[in-house]
Amino acid sequence: MDAIVKKLPIPAAGVALGLAALGNLLAPYAIAARVVCGSLSVVLVGLLIAKLVLYPALIAKDMQNSIFASVSATFFMTLMQLAGYLAPAAYAVAFVLWCAAIVGHFSLMVWFTVHYMGHFKLTEVFPTYFICYVGIIVASVTSPNFGMEAVGTMIFWFGFVCYVALFALITLRYLKHEIPAAARPLFCIYAAPMSLSLAGYLSVSENPNLVFVAVLATLAQVLFVVVLTQLPKLLAGGFYPSFAAMTFPFVVTATALGMALDALVAGGVVLPMYEALRTVAFAETIFAAVMVFFVVGSYVRFLVATPKAASAPAVSPVPSTQMTISAK
Repeated sequence: MDAIVKKLPIPAAGVALGLAALGNLLAPYAIAARVVCGSLSVVLVGLLIAKLVLYPALIAKDMQNSIFASVSATFFMTLMQLAGYLAPAAYAVAFVLWCAAIVGHFSLMVWFTVHYMGHFKLTEVFPTYFICYVGIIVASVTSPNFGMEAVGTMIFWFGFVCYVALFALITLRYLKHEIPAAARPLFCIYAAPMSLSLAGYLSVSENPNLVFVAVLATLAQVLFVVVLTQLPKLLAGGFYPSFAAMTFPFVVTATALGMALDALVAGGVVLPMYEALRTVAFAETIFAAVMVFFVVGSYVRFLVATPKAASAPAVSPVPSTQMTISAK
């Protein structure tokens, strides 16, 4: 177990986030699925906390890498999701956990801004930057669990403004510089921010602007399709810890589409293809579940493999920091 804790990479927090979100997505179909997903998420969070306690130097070293540093925000996003699981049984504890996760996420955001945006290099920009700045919208999605929709609304607009700015920056980086192999699966994160923004907006809005909802839903689906076109190539490249990017983005895409359809219908919008769109949302749910458990299985194989079987040439996605992402 000690070897697994030591080997567990920070991106595993993204897998924990995907599991927690998937549990909420699957709850209407089977409450047992929510329990299983939530439990697995808690296990991963526990292992990450164990690594932080037992091997703080390894965590500190990883945080010198802009990818690991920005993706570490998924840890706080997961805690926000798990607080929602805990709320019905222990409301006060869950609320404290939720607040602490938000404070932690904003603190990381400030630290990241000082250390990386303050010493800006375009080659160090990756879609994980979305996680650090836009991922805070998970607080908006989970705010109704605690009657904190007003706070969730402010956080939504903050995250959405960050998204608009970062989309241009990250896309520019993709156009101007080659992406190292270990970081290529991170492209899947492109599917997340628009859908997360949509889910966050609908979670805190009593009377959502239906035009805004329709536009965000359409753009979210377009980005999802763009990511799908690249997925076979990304999978063919072999396992990297960055496969974690194939979890939460797909879950939140299915979640947001379902929420958007509910909102549009509730608002009186007539959707001629409503049944077809519902089928699409269900198909995306199945796809998200398959991808999450595929990544979970890949991580398990990676963590329990012998050092020889798990080894591969180190690849540095951020050359200037001289850091590496463990691969295959």
